[in-house]
Amino acid sequence: MLFRGDAGIGKTALLDHAAGEAADLRVLRVAGVEAEAGFAFAALQRLLVPFLDDLKEPGVLPPAQHQALRVACGLADGPPADRFLVGLAVLTVLAEAAKQRPLLACVDDLQWLDRDSLDVLAFVGRRVHAESIGLVLALRTGFDAPAGLPVTEVAGLTEPHALELLRSVAVGPLDTRVGLRIVAATGGNPLALTDLGRELSAWQLSGALALPEPLPVGSRLEEHYLHQVRGLPAPTHTWLLLAAAEPAGALGYIVAAAERLGIGLDASGPAEAARLVVVRARAEFRHPLVRSAVYAGATSVARRRVHRALAEVTDHPADSDRRAWHRAAAAPGPDAAVADQVEQAADRAGARGGHAARATFLTRAAELTPDDGVRAGRLLAAAEAAFTAGAPLQTKALLDAVDTALLDGVATGRALLVRAGVLNSLGEPRSHARAAALCLAASSAIGAQDPELTREALLRAAQWTLTARHRAPAATAAQIANAILTRSPAPGPSTPLDHLLRGFAVLASGGYEQAVPQLRKALDALLAPDTPDDVVLRGYQLGVWYSTLVWDHRARSRLLRRAAAVARRSGALWHLNTILFCAAMAETTLGHLATADSLVAENQQIRTAMGLSAAQWEICQNPELLAWHADGDEPGDRLRQSLKTACALGNGAMESLAQSGEVVLALGNGDYARAQPVAHELIRHDALGLHSRLLPSLIEVGVRGGDRVLATATLRTLARRATAAGTPWALGVLARSQALLAPADGAEALYRRAIELLSGADTDSDLAVAHLLYGEWLRRRKRRKDAREQLRSALTMFREMRAAAFAARAAQELAATGEHAGPARAGAKSPLTPQELTIARLAADGATNAEIAAQLFISANTVDYHLRKVFRKLDVTSRRQLARALERWER
Repeated sequence: MLFRGDAGIGKTALLDHAAGEAADLRVLRVAGVEAEAGFAFAALQRLLVPFLDDLKEPGVLPPAQHQALRVACGLADGPPADRFLVGLAVLTVLAEAAKQRPLLACVDDLQWLDRDSLDVLAFVGRRVHAESIGLVLALRTGFDAPAGLPVTEVAGLTEPHALELLRSVAVGPLDTRVGLRIVAATGGNPLALTDLGRELSAWQLSGALALPEPLPVGSRLEEHYLHQVRGLPAPTHTWLLLAAAEPAGALGYIVAAAERLGIGLDASGPAEAARLVVVRARAEFRHPLVRSAVYAGATSVARRRVHRALAEVTDHPADSDRRAWHRAAAAPGPDAAVADQVEQAADRAGARGGHAARATFLTRAAELTPDDGVRAGRLLAAAEAAFTAGAPLQTKALLDAVDTALLDGVATGRALLVRAGVLNSLGEPRSHARAAALCLAASSAIGAQDPELTREALLRAAQWTLTARHRAPAATAAQIANAILTRSPAPGPSTPLDHLLRGFAVLASGGYEQAVPQLRKALDALLAPDTPDDVVLRGYQLGVWYSTLVWDHRARSRLLRRAAAVARRSGALWHLNTILFCAAMAETTLGHLATADSLVAENQQIRTAMGLSAAQWEICQNPELLAWHADGDEPGDRLRQSLKTACALGNGAMESLAQSGEVVLALGNGDYARAQPVAHELIRHDALGLHSRLLPSLIEVGVRGGDRVLATATLRTLARRATAAGTPWALGVLARSQALLAPADGAEALYRRAIELLSGADTDSDLAVAHLLYGEWLRRRKRRKDAREQLRSALTMFREMRAAAFAARAAQELAATGEHAGPARAGAKSPLTPQELTIARLAADGATNAEIAAQLFISANTVDYHLRKVFRKLDVTSRRQLARALERWER
């Protein structure tokens, strides 16, 4: 639960109450500190202090999670940790601790948490479910709540309760009219009521003297505290400023710095007496507004003085980043030496996966850098870190601040690559086509200076071009191909990425048939056992497109499974989100609709874990799956909305998928007039052959719609491509399409050949359509008995697929032969929720609870909780029984 409200409204009191009532629970508490907001995983480290010793050994954590969390907490060196993997590790640690004793984590002042810790805690909040873990957060009004967390707005006290509080703290009798005026002015804010009740005189409270104007409430509370601070002795004021400037309130550093400034140990006394600060092992301000008032109200000279003193005494090796930050705050202007130290702190933060902190440090280092060229380079590095941290608006602002005239070719290319990513992240119009052009320009700027980065730029250019599809200028693909073919090769033997690029170049410059051998070579290289994981993640998107182009669904499935495994191990949820979407689409094209449904459900869980917004979900629909499941024109509106959204973003791939869905929907309903213009438009703009799998649909549309010229021309294209691909899938749909245009004495053999080829290709939808078209052809030749056999097969397959419209079309054709198919067996609706079904399928396949948890980015406790519900709902007691029960439900 997340409480959000104004400063002083009582959020901390709610957290105190929750912690106080949790006597039987293990309570963890941490609060955000504004001065600490730039330090990577600072709040997370404080929250996990009780568990840090346990992290020396893997224990219950899977190795990848263990390493990620140790790197994030600064306990080990290693590759920067992915924040989602760190989040899963934290969830696992807390869940294991909660097995011994239920746990409550209270996090106050969320607005001041460092971004890296906030991302991790938001992930935990979205995934916590059945772990005996409570998570209570508090956030000040005016700040955005992390996506996916339930928010409770905290308002002021009601009038009776506000008067009761005011009377309890007033120094004398309270006149009701005066009290009501104070309550109205404060909006029932408990902090303001408490302060006013203690500070107004007895005469003012009784109504004998007028109240001050304006009352110190709302935004004036900070001014009120500043007025209090300025009334304190000068040494106390300086002591408070030291405490405000020290991020962790470390008393040892504050005392040592005070001594350097000639301030005695008793300087904090007046501030403590005024209830502005409490001094224990740490200096704790009464309220964050007091800290803000002290720091903001000081002069820049005074702030630099205390930061200089703190920098001199901050000597613990673990606090080197804090020391660098103090030195930066103490600098009156540009200082190359201090800027270098801050940049080193940025590098340390980045090495731990603290990309948001790295961006903050680098931005400050740039401000302190006297050399214009070095400053531009640091701003660019800050932009790269901000983009990695998932902050595209901050990235754009940093890029706009870079003087690109001062960048060399490599740096210019880096800036262009980051700007391409920002375009897509912000969903700007025609973002994919523009991103492709930027990446192409980046490759040109980098050139031979950094062949590996040039290769990366061209790889991204090719990916964006295929995503933009017809939205990219026709010349772009040819330009990218030319750049690939003329680039300086990276040192060493050709890599899978080189083969992927060459495949694109040959496809764009030489055409489909010439490209097929190179596309297969690229797929083989990418699927080779020794291909590194990072190369798989960088190349799988092109690989999926290539395998679809050459009608090789088995290679596509192997690639998607491998990429998904890599993404799960490394916590790369952005990749996993895309991989699962591609996998669902791939299974849809094969007619494996139940598998596609399962992948969609799993993908929804991953998107929930990532905190994606409803708008981001909209673009990630599976239009073809909707169309296959459609009964009549029911999903038409959703398909049109998907098309509208994709068009607005200039996402040609998603636009094409929505149009493909419209074609499937129209064919299922036998509405050839509606399917023809959509399918024709897709093929007409398909210069690279990306829509080859729609050629059979366009041929069917042409034949049934009476446009044999269109059908014949399309068949010629399909024949060339299917022959070049040579797979049973390609040759099967070719034979089926040839049968549609063949004379009567040749069609039957082609239909039979199509069914034979497709029966061994594991392509259920194309096989079912082959049975349907063959049955329709037989019926039209009055061979009703033969037609019934084919139409029954088609009907059975479509019903098993839950392809309602196509099943209705097959049933109608069967009825025309004189045989009326009985109603489809009303399969009982599964009693399982989508998440339960996903977990049940994984368990039935033999995965352990820990393996399921790692795959779905939840805790093992949550898996156990859902499995117990599944066993109860399906009345089974073992995983073996579970597998049989699922088969019955999904039949």
